[in-house]
Amino acid sequence: MVKTKKISYIAILTALASAVYYVESFLPLPVAIPGARWGFSNFPLLLSVVTDVGLTNTLYIALLKTLLGSILSGRFLSPMFWMGLGGAVASALTMSISFKLMKKASVLGISEIGAFFSNTVQTLIAGIFIVKSKGIIWYYPYMLFFGVITAFINSTIVSAILRSVKFDQFKN
Repeated sequence: MVKTKKISYIAILTALASAVYYVESFLPLPVAIPGARWGFSNFPLLLSVVTDVGLTNTLYIALLKTLLGSILSGRFLSPMFWMGLGGAVASALTMSISFKLMKKASVLGISEIGAFFSNTVQTLIAGIFIVKSKGIIWYYPYMLFFGVITAFINSTIVSAILRSVKFDQFKN
């Protein structure tokens, strides 16, 4: 029964992340930064990390939300897809590792770490593979600024969910 609940939970988080990814593709940023996204679809990743579904499952969610979300939004295999995939995987990895290593880290701290590494990897992918210019580094502070804001919002959403829902059903 525990395994079935866990699989269902992972499927729900994947569907939620994919849907949010799709919806956020229509949300404009207050300033024009080509290729930048809000990053709200990362809150299900953060929730999977802090409810301890495991690194592999969190990576599955990151991969599937990027695949499904990009297919729904018409960005599959576009430069934005590759940036999003790199950012999602970097975020999932660093948040999971941080959660395991820093037992007293807050949800906000874990979220900020994920946002920082997501933005860093996305900027590197854009600079090396897409625009092929070091000039992309001028976008990096803007990416970090919006990443800090989004990480705060994502952590607020996850904290509210954690206060409202019991998540110990996956423990053996």
